[in-house]
Amino acid sequence: GKAPYKNIVCNGFINATDGQKISKKLKNYTDPLVLMDRVSADAFRLFLLNSPLVNGEDANLADKDIETVERKLAMFSNTYDFFTMYASVDGWDSDSVYKDDELLAPDSENILDKWIVSRLHSLVKEATEGMESYQLNEATRGIIPFLDDLSNWYVRRSRRRFWKSENDGDKSAAYHTLYYVLVEFAKILAPFSPFISEDIYRKLTGEESVHLKDFTLYQPGLVNEKLEDEMKAVRESVREGLAQRARAGIKVRQPLAKVYLENLPSGEMVEVIKEELNVKEVSLGDELSLDLEITAELKKEGLMREVVRVVQSARKKAGLNVDDRIKLNLSSESEVLSDVISEFKDEIAEEVLASTWSDEAFSYSEMMKIEGERLSLGLERV
Repeated sequence: GKAPYKNIVCNGFINATDGQKISKKLKNYTDPLVLMDRVSADAFRLFLLNSPLVNGEDANLADKDIETVERKLAMFSNTYDFFTMYASVDGWDSDSVYKDDELLAPDSENILDKWIVSRLHSLVKEATEGMESYQLNEATRGIIPFLDDLSNWYVRRSRRRFWKSENDGDKSAAYHTLYYVLVEFAKILAPFSPFISEDIYRKLTGEESVHLKDFTLYQPGLVNEKLEDEMKAVRESVREGLAQRARAGIKVRQPLAKVYLENLPSGEMVEVIKEELNVKEVSLGDELSLDLEITAELKKEGLMREVVRVVQSARKKAGLNVDDRIKLNLSSESEVLSDVISEFKDEIAEEVLASTWSDEAFSYSEMMKIEGERLSLGLERV
């Protein structure tokens, strides 16, 4: 008197890129084994799980779509590499964030930490609900947007916290948060992309396998929907502001005086907008718009940032490590560039980790150009 099943999972048919039936005779598809050698089984699997196929609908298979998923998954590896590089430099020990073999959730006051942990647990909720209802595309839908948030917003905006020379509370909170998010995200991703999850989880924890762990438990107390909504609105404002800069042909490194917003966010979010759009002030206005007038002082500051950029580029070319202190020599026949170097000497030194300024010749030297003006640069490790 009962149905012999609780749920039926019905998959659709995979068609070729042009919508035709896949056919060996027509050779209108790439052999899946060849494709997985070129990208990865993880990317192929996640693509399929996040497609209409798992809803019983038919879908076209295009190599480029799987390659896009592969590039997005690479953000997980890149974030792991970023974390381990700085953790190794600072000698950060993950044992400090465990209690009785349980990974502790971070208790950070930093708004970025609170936001990414909230995003993580919102993802846990979405994935859990999707799997419990047998809707696998719903379970996987949030994975790539989360990776984008983690890599292109949280890590990028937190870089300075890891660069700090001093090991203060904020730096420790950044390490704890990023480690926690990477470990827990590996558990979330494991059923869908098992190989990259296994690799990164084992490297982070030293444990036998992520697939022997329980799925990450949703913790509603760590979710702050208001904060997520605020950050989303801020990011939309930043996108529009950057688009206005691009249309005006003004680089982001060039500071501007002001941006006008229809709605002013909270104080911490104002600072985020100021930094992302490189403006001095955020004011209330009828619509989002930038004050595009560049004063002489703003022009000088923009040139200072260009100087920092070329020195950072030279550091990489010279093969220096991210934490290496340097001796630096900068000179120019340009009166404007010379004034900028003199006026912003301390700011430049702080940004490029220069502990000594000197007129002597160094092991690495280069002649650069900034807006048509020649800049002579020399540096070496202290």
